[in-house]
Amino acid sequence: MKKTAVALVLCMSIMAFGACGKTNADSNIESTEAATEEATEQSGTTSSADIEYNVNEYVTLGDYKNMEVTLDNDYAVTDEILTNYINNNVISTCPYYVESDKQTVENGDVANIDYEGLLDGEAFDGGTAQDYDLEIGSGSFIDGFEDGLIGANVGEEKELNLTFPENYTSTDLAGKAVVFKVKVNSIKQKQDMSYDTLTDDYVAYLSDKVGASYQTVDELIADIRAYLEQTASSSKSKAIRSAALEKLGEICTVDKFPEGLLEARVQEYIDTYTEQYCKDTTLEDYISKQYGITVDEFKSQITSEMQEEVKTQMILEAIAEAEDIKLDEDGFKNYVSGLVSNYGYDTEDTLYKNYGTTAEAGKKYLQKIYVCNQALDSIIDSVKVSYDTTDS
Repeated sequence: MKKTAVALVLCMSIMAFGACGKTNADSNIESTEAATEEATEQSGTTSSADIEYNVNEYVTLGDYKNMEVTLDNDYAVTDEILTNYINNNVISTCPYYVESDKQTVENGDVANIDYEGLLDGEAFDGGTAQDYDLEIGSGSFIDGFEDGLIGANVGEEKELNLTFPENYTSTDLAGKAVVFKVKVNSIKQKQDMSYDTLTDDYVAYLSDKVGASYQTVDELIADIRAYLEQTASSSKSKAIRSAALEKLGEICTVDKFPEGLLEARVQEYIDTYTEQYCKDTTLEDYISKQYGITVDEFKSQITSEMQEEVKTQMILEAIAEAEDIKLDEDGFKNYVSGLVSNYGYDTEDTLYKNYGTTAEAGKKYLQKIYVCNQALDSIIDSVKVSYDTTDS
């Protein structure tokens, strides 16, 4: 899992708890500033997974079985949402082009072309395509390409001598002079299409373009509605979990952290971050360049975020203890397998090493997180959910 921004990298609860839930830090928890100083002095050898403690000595649970949360979205898939999705995500990305009898390309036409881009006589990556529908005047291609086809006849082959802009995304092509060999296969015309004017012919055209099997408008609409409802249901579940985590932070109390736990977690994160992003530079230089802050400011922010995360973890550990939830080895294997697959890790050990000073330490940490997930799952169905969509 790539960590790409200071404000987001610490949100392991996306992976671990299902939501990036913030909790209100209690005033009697040791201060962020003090923790930052201690984290800075850490040697980096202490593993948080090896710090043993009785969570009941640190956490006082509230009435977690009768929590009430309010969401600002009811996640219902309305006809308006369905209509907008089809207009903005289906039709706009697959416009309806039909064959015409035109023989000469004009501005506004859709030219079906084959083309090959050559740099110094050699084809370059991404510069070749066949049977490509190009709307002339759309500005989709570099300056001169579309204008160069105006007046071309069906079956004609043209050579376009063009230059890529200096700020082109590919540095290999930026500012370079190239030749495009283009053949006009046919000329099409774009048909107006919207949700209200959908036809079975367009659905068949869409299916051919995207490799689907829809034959009728009703089939397309039913499938898209099912997709939107599945997506909405997933988003709703995540929102409920996030709200439940926040509520737990309000009704449960963490009096203090076990000695060294917060500091070890902060140092582990810094060590992992440094290993991932600072192979050819220093942490100080990297943080300054990427975020415009000092290492001390970076560590302070990490510590503040980690303080909230450790608090949430300890509350869920206490719930697991109260509900007698133990580690399920088979379930944990499936959990790890999912993380390896979903986040692109090469092996389980690679995953573990991203969450501990060693693979074994990382495994022990993720075992705790897995049990915390189970604890949250055990109470989520009892959460009473209401909706306030007045500002939505």
